[in-house]
Amino acid sequence: MKQILTALALLSLSPASVAAHEYWIAPETHRAEEGTTLRADLRVGQDFSGEVYPWLRRNVIAARVEGPDGAADLGGREGDIPALSVPLGGPGLYRISLHTTPAYLIFDSFDQFVRYTEYEGLTGIAERHKARGLPDKGFGEAFTRNARALVQVGPATPDQTDAPSGMPFDLVAEANPFVEGLAGLPVRLTWQGQPSPDTQIAVFLLPEGGTAPQDTVRSTLRTDADGRALIPLPQAGRYMLAAVHIEELSPEESAAAVWASHWASLTFATTP
Repeated sequence: MKQILTALALLSLSPASVAAHEYWIAPETHRAEEGTTLRADLRVGQDFSGEVYPWLRRNVIAARVEGPDGAADLGGREGDIPALSVPLGGPGLYRISLHTTPAYLIFDSFDQFVRYTEYEGLTGIAERHKARGLPDKGFGEAFTRNARALVQVGPATPDQTDAPSGMPFDLVAEANPFVEGLAGLPVRLTWQGQPSPDTQIAVFLLPEGGTAPQDTVRSTLRTDADGRALIPLPQAGRYMLAAVHIEELSPEESAAAVWASHWASLTFATTP
């Protein structure tokens, strides 16, 4: 019964709200102490304000932490909140990742689909939908999440670097965002290990001392031909980067959906 209710809840999410609802890893702090266990929430919401989700193993393909002492799989007891308990070792940059199983939604109207694709910068998708001869309503989409968070233990140095997680849709920092005085963060977005060019990245900033969602600022930019972008870091605070990749699904691939979307997110924090 619990699985049925979860499935119904996912199907009842309106496409308009899904378009504006990010999925992110929210550590209790992005600057942690050596040798501690860091707790982190899984959140779904908007502008750094969202509902906390529990640990449910059936919804997870892989959850990992990687750091200077190596890598480890993450798990938990069913229903745990916070969902993640992350062991931290010595000084360095730690990378937390979570890849979810697909969930599904049904679009009630084509207008909802158009607003969703426009918000996420998915140019040309509505036109492709029409060209495929697909219906204007009652069609499905499968979506998976590729969420990541960066956590710093001890002093931050430029040689402490991020690395690809191995998830299908991956947002990777090409510099350490915790290094003081960094005015911009170079990132690379990849799909199946290859550059994701001309893809929108939404940048959410919650300034230090601010309250979400009213103080959160959203801006967007697009990747270059190599899937790279430079993220401005105008002030101290928490940052979330988010992007969406969408693929066509054939009837042979899915009886429930005609599109498959993959959502990448990366969270970190900066200091003055």
